[in-house]
Amino acid sequence: MTYEVGEVVIVSKPGTKYAERFQDARAIVTKVVPEEAFPYELTFASGETLGFSPQEISLFSADNSDNDPVNHPSHYTWLPNGIEVIDITQHFNFNLGNALKYIMRAGRKGDATQDLQKAARYIEFELKRVEDE
Repeated sequence: MTYEVGEVVIVSKPGTKYAERFQDARAIVTKVVPEEAFPYELTFASGETLGFSPQEISLFSADNSDNDPVNHPSHYTWLPNGIEVIDITQHFNFNLGNALKYIMRAGRKGDATQDLQKAARYIEFELKRVEDE
């Protein structure tokens, strides 16, 4: 199997002791160098990058991901590229991250109106914080 830059993969069979810590982790293929032993450079949500062989990874799809209500709840894992909502929100401060979280999950977990009201509340908190600075 070959992979292209931008595809989301899962580390399914890590071949080295160092790579074992990425077992079952999702990542984006960020570089492909076919002549190398580990031709696929993967970038993980943490920002870490590491090379993998094609035997160590598999293409991510909704079919091969289990709905894990604690670590990977379905209302946060719906994005088509395999990125989870937390992969985006972790790069923002508390208020903005929460506003984005509620916007992105609106209608996917319960009442969309309530989620959007929560998002608006966090935006209000952030506006107040910025105005008070």
